[in-house]
Amino acid sequence: MKYLVRSVKFLVALLVLYVATVWLMSTIGASMLSARDTIFVMFQTTRGQLLVAAIIIWVAIYPKVGYIKRESSADFDGDKEQILTAFVVTGYELMEQNEKEMRFRASNFFRRLRLLFEDEVVVRRSESGGVEIEGVRRTVAYAMMRLNSYLAHKRNE
Repeated sequence: MKYLVRSVKFLVALLVLYVATVWLMSTIGASMLSARDTIFVMFQTTRGQLLVAAIIIWVAIYPKVGYIKRESSADFDGDKEQILTAFVVTGYELMEQNEKEMRFRASNFFRRLRLLFEDEVVVRRSESGGVEIEGVRRTVAYAMMRLNSYLAHKRNE
């Protein structure tokens, strides 16, 4: 269900972006057609139909490529300070914490809006002894980079 919701949110965001771009082009005179005619032509030409097909394919695979799960060697209990710092510096705040996981979300409303309110990142205790970080690909990558840097610094002290 989460996959479908993410796909629909992404589709709506793309449609809003498309309509806004067409309207802006029509308003400033950058298009010879009206906004309505431009949208109509989109579905009547082969190029427009291919664009619609490409958008549908991208929307279908976006949740699979936009969200990841990565594992780190950090200790859930021993490196908690480094985990928290990595996410705070990345622009996230701790929302919920228990003995098995920590949940973070973007601390800024506009970042949350940009991420379509799919901004939750979960840090779980993994079975291999480290932690597992799951969430938006970009956020997980930034947080992992910072966390690994903090862990290396801690070990070198």
